Amino acid sequence: PDFLAALRRLTREYGALLIADEVMTGFRLAPGGATERYGLEPDLVTLGKILGGGLPAAAYGGRAEVMAQVAPEGPVYQAGTLSGNPLAMAAGLATLQALEREPEIYDRLEAYGARLQEGLAAALDAAGVPHTINRVGSMLTVFFTEGPVSGFETASKTDTAAFRRFFHALLEGGVYWPPSAYEAAFVSAAHGDEDLERTLAAARRAFA
Repeated sequence: PDFLAALRRLTREYGALLIADEVMTGFRLAPGGATERYGLEPDLVTLGKILGGGLPAAAYGGRAEVMAQVAPEGPVYQAGTLSGNPLAMAAGLATLQALEREPEIYDRLEAYGARLQEGLAAALDAAGVPHTINRVGSMLTVFFTEGPVSGFETASKTDTAAFRRFFHALLEGGVYWPPSAYEAAFVSAAHGDEDLERTLAAARRAFA
């Protein structure tokens, strides 16, 4: 939060636009994404993923004076072959309406993500495998290294061989984890107790 506040202060001081990349976090961490969760006030926001309800979709938005620069009101032309695709828009609208009807879903995802984090940590602790699990809401990444991971330098210390072992054990157990050692995994409202236990059982087998 202090880093984000400093970004906002500096961009205002130098007249630069502050753009929040909410492609992954938008509608996932909160109705207002990470912007809402961390109290950020960006000039522009980019969105995707959840926005499309499972179909390809993306959007951007921002302060009125910034958006006024986009055609037809302003001089900046923007268009795309699939812009406003009816099928993707229908799926996205249905998803956003579902999230609006069930705001408690974010609390459920927070609790489920915490259970997954705790279970994975317990499995790796029991196997004596060094690890750090970073999580926010329903997003988490398992780094196979000790100590805090907060940027490129610390993330690059992760044991990629250990990650490959972990990934393939989960895959053999019917769990498709993101294939990159540096990528975030997500849980969703569709996941339940059976999915959680299957994931944790596969993680325990990985280093047995």
